[in-house]
Amino acid sequence: MLKNQGQRTLLRTTKSIRTSTLSHKKTTFNAHRSIHVSVVVSNKARRQVDQQRNNNSQHSIGGIFEPFLETSTTTNKQTETKSKNEIIEKLPTKIKVEDVLPEDSELEMLLEKKQIALPIEKQKAVVNYILEKLKNDKPIDSKELVQISDNQVSELIELANIVIRTSRYGKPIAYELYRAMMDHGDDRGAYSFATMAYKGYGVPKDEDAGIKILSELARKGHPHAQMNLASSLMRTQPNQISAVIKLYELAGKGGIDNAFVELGRMYRIGYGVHQDHEKAMDYFQRGAQKGNAQCMFMLGVYHSSNQVGKEDQKKAFKYFQKAAMRGSPEAQYNVGFRFLKGYGVDANAFNAAEFFKMAALQGFQLAQSNLAAMYMQGHGIKQDLNEARHWYQKVVDKGGNIGKEAQKALDELDGKKSNGSRCSIM
Repeated sequence: MLKNQGQRTLLRTTKSIRTSTLSHKKTTFNAHRSIHVSVVVSNKARRQVDQQRNNNSQHSIGGIFEPFLETSTTTNKQTETKSKNEIIEKLPTKIKVEDVLPEDSELEMLLEKKQIALPIEKQKAVVNYILEKLKNDKPIDSKELVQISDNQVSELIELANIVIRTSRYGKPIAYELYRAMMDHGDDRGAYSFATMAYKGYGVPKDEDAGIKILSELARKGHPHAQMNLASSLMRTQPNQISAVIKLYELAGKGGIDNAFVELGRMYRIGYGVHQDHEKAMDYFQRGAQKGNAQCMFMLGVYHSSNQVGKEDQKKAFKYFQKAAMRGSPEAQYNVGFRFLKGYGVDANAFNAAEFFKMAALQGFQLAQSNLAAMYMQGHGIKQDLNEARHWYQKVVDKGGNIGKEAQKALDELDGKKSNGSRCSIM
């Protein structure tokens, strides 16, 4: 899914929505509170989507979100390469094993839950060995490291996963553990080592080494390596589009359903390929069959329009509902909106409020504002002005135009004047 949510909140209200019966600027707070409806697209895709809409006079019904058009292949600022000495300098000179590993009681619990089988004393010995080598800037011998663990190579990755999750100093330690596993032929260790090297994740950045290892793993059929390699090629070598597609296809067949999200996205917006909605829909269908919520969501988007065949609002609702039940806040918003307006399903304000609440609890600003409006009106939910204030405040805290309108709502709830004008939600 939108892999963090900061990139998916570019709000834009389409012409068809602005001229609908939900004309927000004509609806005041003292009348029925209007409900937010908007389309979300990424910065990368905005111009392409706008052009597509300009060429198509028929717009789909309101309340559709497309947050999955962003791509992990869009250019991000490169993190600065860190030298080994720079990393070591950040490790306190007196750092001890207990600063890296959790407390013994937590380690014992991990052993009981069989998340790791390596005895606690061996875990400490392994970490201590790496720490001493790093502090003295000496090479770490993978054979010695494995011998310290009593040749339990497979347990080193579990140890690496523990320290990288639980300690602020864990990245360099995990890096060396992954390296040792890679040296002993473990593909999981190789993949983790390559990923850290490629991204410079708390260790010296080495994109070339990372790509080389990922390429070797991809040839061996490692689906995660195929996925990451495809993403890297898309970013650095867009002329290798046929290889990108093949890698994503292989990753999808290998069980990485997000590969179908990427393929569908590429064909939907024409990113590196000729725009083809039928191919996009086919990939989303394949991902949906594997239970991918983003793919289900995009099928809802397609069925709500006539881009591929006739629009079918009932099918659109079903796909949005499936995605919503898998935790997608955008889908939860759309289901709530459709219950509110009776698009593809019988109108039911109570259900609308429930789905708005699901999305609101995940921090989705539009849903929070709509939920606040429903609490204010007592529409579909028992009127509760304190709850209305609570949710409007969360909208305000997120800022933007929606936040400004929510502030007007709060001012009106508190009996304050707002330049003598009544407020509506954009």
